[in-house]
Amino acid sequence: MSVDSRTVAGLKGQLSKFSRIIFKRFRKAKQRLIREMIYGIQAAKDVKLSNIARTLKEDQLLIETEDHLSRNLDDVDFMEGINDEICRLAASKVTDDMVGVIDLGDLQKTYAKKMEYWGQVWDGSESEVGPGYSLCKVVAADIESKRVIPLYCEAYSLLAAEVKSENSQIFKAIDKIFEHLGDRGIHAIDQGGDRGVIYKKYLGGQRGQRFVIRLEDRDLIHRGRRRNCGDLAKVLPMAYETVLIFYAEKGDVA
Repeated sequence: MSVDSRTVAGLKGQLSKFSRIIFKRFRKAKQRLIREMIYGIQAAKDVKLSNIARTLKEDQLLIETEDHLSRNLDDVDFMEGINDEICRLAASKVTDDMVGVIDLGDLQKTYAKKMEYWGQVWDGSESEVGPGYSLCKVVAADIESKRVIPLYCEAYSLLAAEVKSENSQIFKAIDKIFEHLGDRGIHAIDQGGDRGVIYKKYLGGQRGQRFVIRLEDRDLIHRGRRRNCGDLAKVLPMAYETVLIFYAEKGDVA
């Protein structure tokens, strides 16, 4: 057996073990499909079914392998089951003081010509609207050790009938975290989290969940007076202080 053959066999063995753990709630046929897709994407370095099918090297026509993959991918939504299993497995590793980061992102498909429920989303990197899908993902981070534990991730389109709103997708992620982690961890949402409905989500229930949300342009009541959150941040005393030092190259301005 050549070195390449041993490498492929070892990789397939690892993927098989991984599939049995993460995808155990699915039927064996679906476990095999996911295993083949993960291997094919890595081997082909591509997500096109035709290229994935080539890497599998099955004893049949290429178009038959491609049709088999296409049919099996089309009849089941794997996202719910995968997220549930990943969150369940990660729950025991999340401690009370870890930060559960809820991130609203985007998956840009700039060069795609036609995709299901393909919509326009805000590209945070380029600060412009572009074609693609919205993302809602959650990771648990341990600031002390820089450890990051994935908990949840879903790409979605507001054009899909089953997706009610961006808020509903955020609530879906929060509920999944509550389901497996309870009140462990400190939920944190950066830009986009400053919404009344999200505050009600955390404050309206019986659980005492700790959370941090980045305020944008919101007024707060301080000592009976309405004050802008930005103005308050500049004058309120802080228990800790951080100094940032920028070293500029010759000719640059620090």
